Amino acid sequence: MAAVSGIRITLLLALLALVLRAGLFYAGVHVAPFDLIPLHLLFIVLAVFFSGHFLLNRDPSRGFGELLRAGFQATFVYASLIALFTWLYYKAIDTTAFSDYNERLIQGFVEQGHGEDESRAKVEALYNAFSYSAITFFGIFIVGSFNALAFAALHHKVFRRFRRRN
Repeated sequence: MAAVSGIRITLLLALLALVLRAGLFYAGVHVAPFDLIPLHLLFIVLAVFFSGHFLLNRDPSRGFGELLRAGFQATFVYASLIALFTWLYYKAIDTTAFSDYNERLIQGFVEQGHGEDESRAKVEALYNAFSYSAITFFGIFIVGSFNALAFAALHHKVFRRFRRRN
């Protein structure tokens, strides 16, 4: 059996998040985009933790820098996959999510006295699948980077002490 790695766990966690999101949509459960933030935070913490854990299982002599790199790799893979799926989700699966939201915003701007064409252009340029997936990528990557730093320090200074010496 192949050794379990941090990237493999990260891929599984990202796949689980993707399946959950699509499954909820097809089950008819409306989930606002920001409602999934706690799930992504949990998954990024798990991905970063296990990347360091499995790295030290393979070679306990790995240092802080290598633990940090493993955490950043897990963060980058998870953030990239979630951002890509977010874009695909809003382009192919839930195609009306932004149009409904944008129409409400445009109506609000029109009621405030702004022109409809100008409001539509500005709102649609800002609220679309690409911008949301970019925000998702950078948000997850920034939070994951702080997790990578924290868990690299924890693995290096604390968790290493609890490992068995072979």
